[in-house]
Amino acid sequence: WYQRRVREAVVSTQSTGSSGINAEYGIAENCLILSTFFAEHGPSLSRKNVDHFDILINTVDSDWDLYYWMTGKDYPPPPYDTEVMQMLIEFTQNKDMKDRTQQPELPEV
Repeated sequence: WYQRRVREAVVSTQSTGSSGINAEYGIAENCLILSTFFAEHGPSLSRKNVDHFDILINTVDSDWDLYYWMTGKDYPPPPYDTEVMQMLIEFTQNKDMKDRTQQPELPEV
C-alpha cells in the first residue's frame, strides 16, 4: 500500500507538469520542485508526511501560493505548515547546488 501511494503521489506531481499548462509562472517550477523533492525524499517519508504531501499537491488552490510557501517568500497557513512544508522550504534552498532542472524518472515499484 505504502509504495503504491508513494508512486501515485509522484505520478500525480509529474502529470501536472506534462499537462501543458506552463503559461502561469509557478506551474513548471512547482512541478520541478515537487517531483525532485519526492524522488529524493519520498521513499523515506512517513505515512503521515506522505499524506501531508498528498494534501499539498491536491488541495492548495493557488499554484502561486504553493510556490511562495515552498520558496520561503511567504508563510504557509496552519493547515499547510507541516513538517513536509519545512522540508520543502529547506529543499528549495538547494544548499548543495544540485541540478534540479529536469523531472526525475518514475521509480519502479
